[in-house]
Amino acid sequence: MSENDLELLRAKAENVTLNVGDIIIDHIAEMRGILLKRIRHIDMIEDDIFLWDVKLFKNNNSDYTETIMEEEGLKFSIAIGTVEWHSVEQS
Repeated sequence: MSENDLELLRAKAENVTLNVGDIIIDHIAEMRGILLKRIRHIDMIEDDIFLWDVKLFKNNNSDYTETIMEEEGLKFSIAIGTVEWHSVEQS
C-alpha cells in the first residue's frame, strides 16, 4: 500500500461522522452493533481520544455484549471496508 493510498483512507475516515443510534456490521467478526454513547477519554500526555459504547449482536442471535470501541479505529475500519456503517443521519 502506497503513502498516497494511506492518505486517501485517512481522508475517507475523516469524512465519517458517527452518531448515537448508528448501526455497524463487522464483516470480520460477523457481528452487528448499535452505537450507544460517545465517551471522551482525557489523557494528560497524549491527545484526548473518543470511544464508543457499542451493543454487539452475533448474527441471528438475540444475545448481546456491550463493548468499548475506539472512534478513530472504527472510522478507519469503515474506510477500509471491513466494517459497514449505516448512519441515522443518512437518508
